[in-house]
Amino acid sequence: MEQLSELFNVIGGIVTTILLPLLGVFMFHDQKKRKEEASARKAEAENITSYADEWKELYEKKENKVHELDAKIDQLYVEKNEDRQRIRELMEKNAALEVDKIKLESRRCDVKGCENRQPPSDY
Repeated sequence: MEQLSELFNVIGGIVTTILLPLLGVFMFHDQKKRKEEASARKAEAENITSYADEWKELYEKKENKVHELDAKIDQLYVEKNEDRQRIRELMEKNAALEVDKIKLESRRCDVKGCENRQPPSDY
């Protein structure tokens, strides 16, 4: 009986040594598989997020460049309008000076210091 008890102990030890790890592998295989799938999904989501961040950054840079160009165009239009105003003012001043020149030429005396002023004028 004692031998039988020892035999059962040895067989039980062998079974425990061999079957418990195999049983553990089969029992926790689903859990390991789910854990690997979750980590794979997380890595994929992080990859997609990084792509989205890169595209967003490129879009924002492009938008900033467009806004800078729009601001530059607006500034150039302001300068153009200022130049047009300055040209208009100079043309008006030039026309006024031409009129004054014509008036003064008609009053100019060809004989200086003379009572017989040519052309005659009230001056």
